[in-house]
Amino acid sequence: MRILQVVVRFFPYVGGVENTVYHLARRLKARGHEVRVVCADEPEGSPAEVEGIPVVRLPWRFKVGNTNLAFGLWEALRGERPDVIHAHLPTAFFIDMAAAASETLGVPMVLTYNNDLVGEGIKGVLAGLYNRHRLPKVFAASDRIVITNPLYPSQSPFLDPADPKLAYIPWGVDSERFQPRELPSGPMTVGFLSLLDEHHRYKGLEVLLKALAELPEVRLRVGGSGRELGWYRERAEALGVADRVEFLGFVEDLNAFYESCHVFALPSTDGRREGFGLVLLEAMACGRPVLTTPIVGIASDVEPQGVGILVPPDDPAALAAGLRSLHDLPEMGRRARQLVEERYTWDRVTDSYEQLFESLVRAHP
Repeated sequence: MRILQVVVRFFPYVGGVENTVYHLARRLKARGHEVRVVCADEPEGSPAEVEGIPVVRLPWRFKVGNTNLAFGLWEALRGERPDVIHAHLPTAFFIDMAAAASETLGVPMVLTYNNDLVGEGIKGVLAGLYNRHRLPKVFAASDRIVITNPLYPSQSPFLDPADPKLAYIPWGVDSERFQPRELPSGPMTVGFLSLLDEHHRYKGLEVLLKALAELPEVRLRVGGSGRELGWYRERAEALGVADRVEFLGFVEDLNAFYESCHVFALPSTDGRREGFGLVLLEAMACGRPVLTTPIVGIASDVEPQGVGILVPPDDPAALAAGLRSLHDLPEMGRRARQLVEERYTWDRVTDSYEQLFESLVRAHP
């Protein structure tokens, strides 16, 4: 198959959707499929080929929300000859052009619906207009709409749980790269990892800092950089926890980061913005229990499988209580690793996408 991935950014850009497309593209290529990527050129000057995968990187000058407005996108897509197109929400414009290309070229399109397109202020107004007027047309052009969170159709006002186009495929994790590690010695240390900008406040770091104020014996390691790093430092100072919070900036050695923590927390606060929570899988693959909220993609597995604790969103007291209630961390970590191997490896995810693509190509006239 010739598979065209249409995504706003691609490796080496760091992000959840970008990471997903990178791992999926690599494995599909390894299985003998021809994979190409069309994206914006961010970071500027990124390579035109990644591990044998051709990447068309388009120039851009500004963003609307978190979407690069790339010049020449339509011309680039119209010149492709794929068997199937795979596009990704929550970035508008790219999925609109992918839908138009699907119809023009007469090939099926798969839309992975990671989460709703939302925003605040003028961005919220633009998102509302888009959701009312453009999103239904993208849905109509899509042959399948993949959700990464089985609960998301009941959370989103734009998805219909009864829609026959819906298919559930979770994200995956590189279980060979991320390996189980022994727990560190010393006081309880919680890990948190995210981009620290205005687009990712919903990851819940401020809630975690407030919970830390109720846990004088607990330390926190924060991985990630961004425009709001200074703001979070100020919040830690104001809450009186700065001496127990280590801001690491961009983390290159993720295995070492997870190894330094006893438990990993992702207290996401907004179910419409949180697409999945890939860092939870990375931590679990390293044998770390997790503490998160019911809106993440793996929420339905966390407590039934005994790999962590769920707490209500935006509730520092509940988050603190959840951390206090964690016990037998080595056994929880062992179960976390086992769950990853059983359900969330990239090979299993690739199996699902490959079967979906092949079925659509066979069925498409």
